Amino acid sequence: MKIINNKLFKIMAAVSMTALLLISCGNKTNTEKKSSDENITVKEEKRPHWEPTAEKICVVFGYGYNSEEFIKAEVAHLEEYYGLSDGTENSGLIIPYVYPDDFKVGNTGRISKLVNYLDDVKVCGVITVGAPEYTSNTLSQLKEKMLIEEPVAANKDDSEEVQGVKPYPIYTLFPQDDILAIEATSDFVMDRAVDQSDKIEDMEKEENDASDAQLVKTIDIQPILDNAIDYMLLTKKPLKSDAKLLGHVTNIAGDEYKIKRYIDPETGLSSINHFIIEDASFSSK
Repeated sequence: MKIINNKLFKIMAAVSMTALLLISCGNKTNTEKKSSDENITVKEEKRPHWEPTAEKICVVFGYGYNSEEFIKAEVAHLEEYYGLSDGTENSGLIIPYVYPDDFKVGNTGRISKLVNYLDDVKVCGVITVGAPEYTSNTLSQLKEKMLIEEPVAANKDDSEEVQGVKPYPIYTLFPQDDILAIEATSDFVMDRAVDQSDKIEDMEKEENDASDAQLVKTIDIQPILDNAIDYMLLTKKPLKSDAKLLGHVTNIAGDEYKIKRYIDPETGLSSINHFIIEDASFSSK
């Protein structure tokens, strides 16, 4: 009997140790999940599933990203993963616009029409890709309109709510607009590194725009745009211009790219919200 009891004791001990290990592993998994939840992350794997939403994210495709082939593929992707808005609350998340085609006044594209387009829309974010000239003015008008129309909240503890502002995020990717102006109207600006020594100062602006657009075409915009949309859905508010902003933009860019703050070549000062994206095929010297 003593031998049997010893064997039984050993078996019970082994079972107990196994249970402890399983509990330990389970706790570790939960801890890791909690840790990842505390830090804002974007999904690495996506599945084509979306639900109707009253809130909308507007995506404007401009210079370098407005070809018929690109738009057809990108809009189809956005429709599959996020759903497209048809102007109702029971439709998808994304409102896509293409410049200049969707902004024509006569034969000229007017990005300012975006203000009217979003008049009656419950906007929860705006993303511009290849923003044309004067986009910063339009974004400024959107912010001013939002200030006027948003009701003052009852909660007086939140400084933003006290001002009656419910701001939404504005992300700018690879703009062709005046950089200082669009920095002032965006949460952040993501731009491509350009070797200043290769630029000809007296080149016509149109040629400069075409050259810059050609540079950014080597970057796969689709995963970056997806990450930007996901980030807006996760944060539900503008990103603050603080020390954490670099980390946020790095997350949006994804693991394929390196992000660093833009440094003004004349002053040597780092920008607060202007960032340079680099990959293996192009790096600054």
